Amino acid sequence: MKRDDTLLAVVGTGAAVIALCSLPAVTGIVTRLRKRTPSQEIYSDGDGTATPDSMKAFSSTLQKAFVLLFAIAGFPVSVVLLCETLDDPAVRLESLILIVVSWGVLLFQAAVIASSRNSVHAYDLGIYSFLSSIVLAGIVLAQGAAIGESLFEGTPTLAGLWITQIALAVCLGVASLSLPRRPDVFINGELIDRMYTVSAFNRFNFSWPITLIKLASKRKDLDMADLSRPNQFIRAAEVSADWERRNYKHPLWLSLILAHKEAFILQWLLTLLTSILNFAPQWVILQLLRILESRQVGSANGIDVWIWVVWLFVAIITQAWVESFIFWLSWAELTIPIRAQLAALVFGKSMRRKDVKGAGKTKKKVQIAESVEPVVAAPAGESVAADRPEVPEEVDAEEEVKKSKQSTVNLIGVDGKRVADFCSYQNMFPGSLFKLIVSLAFLVSLLGWMPLLAGFSAMLAIMPVNIHFSKKYSAAQDRLMKVRDEKMEVVTEALQGIRQIKFSALEPEWERKISGVRERELGAVWDVFMGDTALLACWVTSPILLSAISLAVYAVLNGSLTPSVAFVSLGVFKALEVTLSVVPELTTDLLDAWVSIKRIEEYLKSPEVTPIAKDSQEVSFDSASIAWPSDEKIEDDERFILRNVNVTFPQGELSVISGKTGTGKSLLLSAILGEVDLLEGTLYTPKAPSLADRHDGKANKDNWIIPEAIAYVAQIPWIENASIRDNITFGLPLDEDRYRKTVEVCALKKDLEMLQDGENTEIGANGINLSGGQKWRVTLARAIYSRAGILVLDDIFSAVDAHVGRHIFENCLNGELATGRTRILVTHHVALCEPKTKYLVELGDGGVLAEGLLSELREEGALERIKSHEQSQQEIETEEGITAVNSDESTNGEAGQGSVDGDTLKKVASKTAARKFVEEESREQGAVRKHVYLTYLNDSGGWFYWVFAWILFSTVMGFSVGRSWWLKIWTSNYQDKEISTQIFNASREHGFSYAASMQQISIHSISAPDIHVDKELMFYLGIYVLLGVVSSIIGTLKYLYIYIGSIRASRKLFTKLNFAVLRAPIRWLDTVPVGRVLNRYTADFHIIDSALANSFSFGAGSFLQLVGVIIAGLFVSPLIVLLAVVLLVICLYYAVRYLDAARPVKRLESTTKSPVFEQFGSALTGVATIRGFNKSEVYIDRMHRKIDDYSTSTWHLFLFNRWMGWRMACVGSVFATFVSILILITPGIDSALAGFALAFALEFSGCVIWTVRLYSNVELNMNAAERIIEYTELPTESLEGKNPPAAWPTEGRIEVEDLVVGYAADLPPVLKGLTFSVDRNERVGVVGRTGAGKSSLTLALFRFLEARSGSIHIDGQDISKINLHDLRSRLAIIPQDPVLFSGTVRSNLDPFDHHTDAELRDCLDRVHLLTSSGEPSGAATPTGSSSPAATIGPKNTNIFNNLNSAISEGGLNLSQGQRQLLCLARAIVSRPRVMVLDEATSAVDMHTDGLIQRSIREEFTDSTLIVIAHRLSTIADFDRILVLSDGQVAEYGTPKELWEKGEEGIFRGMCEESGEKDKLRSVVFGNTR
Repeated sequence: MKRDDTLLAVVGTGAAVIALCSLPAVTGIVTRLRKRTPSQEIYSDGDGTATPDSMKAFSSTLQKAFVLLFAIAGFPVSVVLLCETLDDPAVRLESLILIVVSWGVLLFQAAVIASSRNSVHAYDLGIYSFLSSIVLAGIVLAQGAAIGESLFEGTPTLAGLWITQIALAVCLGVASLSLPRRPDVFINGELIDRMYTVSAFNRFNFSWPITLIKLASKRKDLDMADLSRPNQFIRAAEVSADWERRNYKHPLWLSLILAHKEAFILQWLLTLLTSILNFAPQWVILQLLRILESRQVGSANGIDVWIWVVWLFVAIITQAWVESFIFWLSWAELTIPIRAQLAALVFGKSMRRKDVKGAGKTKKKVQIAESVEPVVAAPAGESVAADRPEVPEEVDAEEEVKKSKQSTVNLIGVDGKRVADFCSYQNMFPGSLFKLIVSLAFLVSLLGWMPLLAGFSAMLAIMPVNIHFSKKYSAAQDRLMKVRDEKMEVVTEALQGIRQIKFSALEPEWERKISGVRERELGAVWDVFMGDTALLACWVTSPILLSAISLAVYAVLNGSLTPSVAFVSLGVFKALEVTLSVVPELTTDLLDAWVSIKRIEEYLKSPEVTPIAKDSQEVSFDSASIAWPSDEKIEDDERFILRNVNVTFPQGELSVISGKTGTGKSLLLSAILGEVDLLEGTLYTPKAPSLADRHDGKANKDNWIIPEAIAYVAQIPWIENASIRDNITFGLPLDEDRYRKTVEVCALKKDLEMLQDGENTEIGANGINLSGGQKWRVTLARAIYSRAGILVLDDIFSAVDAHVGRHIFENCLNGELATGRTRILVTHHVALCEPKTKYLVELGDGGVLAEGLLSELREEGALERIKSHEQSQQEIETEEGITAVNSDESTNGEAGQGSVDGDTLKKVASKTAARKFVEEESREQGAVRKHVYLTYLNDSGGWFYWVFAWILFSTVMGFSVGRSWWLKIWTSNYQDKEISTQIFNASREHGFSYAASMQQISIHSISAPDIHVDKELMFYLGIYVLLGVVSSIIGTLKYLYIYIGSIRASRKLFTKLNFAVLRAPIRWLDTVPVGRVLNRYTADFHIIDSALANSFSFGAGSFLQLVGVIIAGLFVSPLIVLLAVVLLVICLYYAVRYLDAARPVKRLESTTKSPVFEQFGSALTGVATIRGFNKSEVYIDRMHRKIDDYSTSTWHLFLFNRWMGWRMACVGSVFATFVSILILITPGIDSALAGFALAFALEFSGCVIWTVRLYSNVELNMNAAERIIEYTELPTESLEGKNPPAAWPTEGRIEVEDLVVGYAADLPPVLKGLTFSVDRNERVGVVGRTGAGKSSLTLALFRFLEARSGSIHIDGQDISKINLHDLRSRLAIIPQDPVLFSGTVRSNLDPFDHHTDAELRDCLDRVHLLTSSGEPSGAATPTGSSSPAATIGPKNTNIFNNLNSAISEGGLNLSQGQRQLLCLARAIVSRPRVMVLDEATSAVDMHTDGLIQRSIREEFTDSTLIVIAHRLSTIADFDRILVLSDGQVAEYGTPKELWEKGEEGIFRGMCEESGEKDKLRSVVFGNTR
């Protein structure tokens, strides 16, 4: 009776659940009747919008028909069954009636689904219908089991009806799940991921990527275009907008939890469920074994046994699915959205954050001098290299985060990823707790509490050891992260300064510097490995101790140990240990994530650029004091301040700001942009409309200019990796007429004509393939083309020739396109600008020396004084004398002649498509090549090493088998021929590598003759513990052994990569973005260092486990082995499909990650320009797209992983069920053998899954090795050549004979038979038109271009035969773009400590960076000045007074002029015999330039000087002048000789045209020898 009541309660509960599940259908009907909503013509939701085609393709009619059909069929069957069993006393009438009512409710649900016109509503109802159907099938099954065998044996018809009813309920459930949710939706023409499109059956089976998997199998590759786009819950724009909308005020970690609370709650609930389900298969098998143990030999199996078989299948499949779903939920709804959200938030913040450029507060006070807009090829960090002992300690890590651009990029690359990853597995904390409770309850019921307590006391003894090593491991991880940041900064700096490094032949020094940091990193990695090994030892040892002590106490208390108790408890102990083992690792991950989230939070809370200006029609300053922005409190004497500025720039006119180098001119411009700290006073600027209010897309000639908008040209031009036209239009619509005029007035027409791709020529990041002058003019064109009414221009004349400068001044700054616009210009060329200037400001001494309308200043006599500091009109006109020859010389460019090995623009033979300067990142296709594996295996130790590893792993497997066999002997001693089982939870699928290590094989018996040894308990126990200890020692050693090989491989590969990259041809380094190379040095090496070793060792362990299981299976039944083979074939099919799809997507993930960092680095560099143009939103949108690409590839990687994992689990559960059926139908199998076979069946599926997963991990991680090995095999520059004499060159004589040089074998030569010679200590000026071959000559001298024929001899030595390092280290060059490294003044002048402080100070003095008064260059008030200097306030100290003054990354805390002077000082330090100057002083004021020219004449009297000149006056007094034309010598001789050639001479012609013939004549004749 009691049993009937229980059954009725079960059926009643089921019916109640079904009734609850039909409530949504009832509410749906009511809503539909109340308000009739018209059906949508075109489906649309937050994800996207359907197309007419996708609407036409969408239909759910067939599925709805099946739902209705099964429901209609099921109801009458239940009624017939009710009628047939009315009189049967074994059946409770109430339960049958409840089943009929339940079918009626299901029929109602089916009708509502069939009549629903809203596909999403029908889909939701389908899920409720499925739940109802499954509950119904469950209660019918339960009732069938309870009725007993009598009913079925007596009336087979009833049995048929009963089974039919269950089948119909299951079919109805499947049909309900097969309703598609919506048509395919698109955004911007791209298909959105189909997770929310397909039916629930496909969604929860992970079946929707099947077409993509088939495509990958067919093509062996996938592209980004093949992958569907992310949905609204993952798209960066949507998740960041959602965050802004919620406007959280809580700490960041709490805000993240609240933003994703639904996913977190579901994840925790399912984790609780899986903790119970984990032990369900073991519990079911225990019941089965008990039934088998109690049955008589030869008796038939009852219905209850078969019901348990069904429950076994249900338990395994349910547990596998719940785990799969948790895994998917964790990634799809937590990790990927949170990673995208954090990346978008950090980037959005960077567009609003103060642009701080200090070198960080040091213990000694450091002067932050004038800075300029930052420009680095990609983000750079502050080097903390070992060779800078004198540098005061930098600020702590948190402060450094805010300072260094690289650290800012790390917030996305490292910290954001770490936090997001932790979110995916933090549920293992509650999971471990839940599992602990469930397993303890299980063990208490099995063993009793005393043995359990004894076992746990052993675990408690190990706990302190575990905690100690956990702390050591955690500390080692922290150290590793710090060293990795340090390595990233050093490598970034090397890559950014690579041209300077190569010109100065500093590759070995930088190689040593990088290797030094790398060795520290490997030391930290080794510490992590040692901590890891110690923890593994604890984790391997504790289950052995736990089980041995518990079983010993149990045996003593009970007098015997039965196989079922021994093996089942062992299984639970092992599962429990896996559970507990992840807690220490989880704790360290929690701490890492905590540090990361705090770093991100600190950044997100850092100060933003706040509007400092009040709205006004004019730009004006009222008693304003301004300084470069800082995000910390800095004393006034520690920063450069412009005090008491009173200036009003007239509207619609040209205003000029002048002043010596380092007086704060760029600072004043930055104030207009709002990029400074306003310390006191007021600043007024017009308020520009927002980007949305501009309606740029509708701009036309009539409304083009927006008077309040600002355009900015920075002192260092910021150019994007895009075409020239895209850089000029900068997102505005193309107005052909305006564009054409802009190109003309900015003197770009000639440049575009010379480029084969013209305006479509792609520019590398930061304009790397443009000359200095071209870069300036492209950025100027961007401002002129823009809609801005206010143009803020920083020093646009310094990098262009005088005649080009005049053209720009006349036609651009004062031409048609500039009329009516307010132009505020910083320049040293006051005389040039005088005729059209309305207003003039002179800065000096930390304030304004003079300001006013030009007419007023002229009357006061101040104008003449200002001009005396700057360049005179005569000098300008003199310089214009080079018009005939020297049209804008490219710093590095021979643009007209073809591609330059380095910086010049490359012509393309094809007119069809513009050549890409920055090549797309290459991706390998198909499986990782054998060559990659062989290289890695050789570098890690070769064949001997790996053969021994194999032996070691096999030994571990042997000991594991031996332990189980010994346990079998021990239990056999108590119970005759009883062999039972250890149950093992094999389908744990969470990606924790340690789980695999714990899944040690337990083969519980081998059919060997039974050995009855009646020995004492201690004997068995002793041997068992001994075997356990030995296997735990060897098991620990195998990991240590693999780690040793891993470190060896890491060291060798890094050395090879470092060597190859530092010596790669300059052309390659220019065309590959820094971010891409950095990826190799950082992310890829992190995988090689840490992940690959674990994947190898755990993968090998799992595979050998699989081998052991199959060998053991042979002793049980050949049929099981046959089943195993079938299973393996099916698994192999899925594994191959999975790998075909996962490989290309993993590679895509690597290649979509680089652009995120490149875009971030580029935008951080140009943040002032981006904000100046009010384009922040455009860049944020662009970043969102790149983040979405990265999210898409990660999403698909995990989707394919689930597709495979779930199918493997299904195959495994089917297999376990088959084994149990096989056992039941095979006569003569006792309970012991049955238990063994079932345990083996469960282990098998786990082994297969882990082997495939870990193999694919190895292969996917080898993708990193593949990318690194690709770079280690790069072609390097020639390493051959003889060593020249030690003192060479002693004289500096240069002989160039018939030199022919080209940029590539298939391009015409640029130097065509060049012949000339330079005598000892001569100064030679080189002039010629763009494309004449001047830069090619420089590159040929340093052998960046190798000679095709002819030769260059220096002091009689043929340079083509000299070792490249010796050649470059003995010559010196000062390029136009100064390259400084972060560190100190000293470390930049003398990076490797070869000189004394006195020598270095002397060099600084010679380039006028030190003055006798200690004032910075250009900061002293000129004598005789009537300026109000006295009222300005405190003086700014000179940064160069202290050699330990900090230089920030890229030298950005110095002005452009100061950077050029410091580079000149660096050249003077080395005292070279041959020196090349490439317009090395373009950015300094005329007064300082004059001093420097004098210094060069005085300092380099014992050096041969070759000067590529932009200013003719610079070289008019040189010893000889070389005029190049079309790659040949047009003229060569002393200035006097060339002058005396008369009208025919090119040089004379230049002088004649200059308009200052007499002045030049006096220079030429006054200086000839």
